[in-house]
Amino acid sequence: MDRINPINKILSKGISKMHEEELTLEEKIQKTVKNLLARAEREVPEYGDFKSVYEEFPNTDKSITATDFMLKINKPLTKGSEKMRNLIAVAYDIPHPYKTEQTLTHGTKQEILDALRSNDLPKKLEKIYKELAEHLSEE
Repeated sequence: MDRINPINKILSKGISKMHEEELTLEEKIQKTVKNLLARAEREVPEYGDFKSVYEEFPNTDKSITATDFMLKINKPLTKGSEKMRNLIAVAYDIPHPYKTEQTLTHGTKQEILDALRSNDLPKKLEKIYKELAEHLSEE
């Protein structure tokens, strides 16, 4: 919609956003792993409780039913696990209340960081996210 700026008396149109190129699922997974690794190094303590650290992104692959994916690190709720951490892949179907998740690995902070640094993790995650999305479509 065109309108006149009352201060400068200039005909102006709204600012248009630059078109962002869509990233593929594989590229989004790689970016997510990289971001979570950086956050985990800073935000996950070696010992004790902590707030879950996660990175999430919307699904761009229309052949998959999930709407969003997440990769998160949290502390197990069992007693005697002060140094243990979980690395979990999650798939969502928003706005439905459905989610499914799979624990990828568990261990100390260093073991989780090593798993995030693994070169084969992005390919493994892509396969896991597709499997989790299949579980969502069965519900």
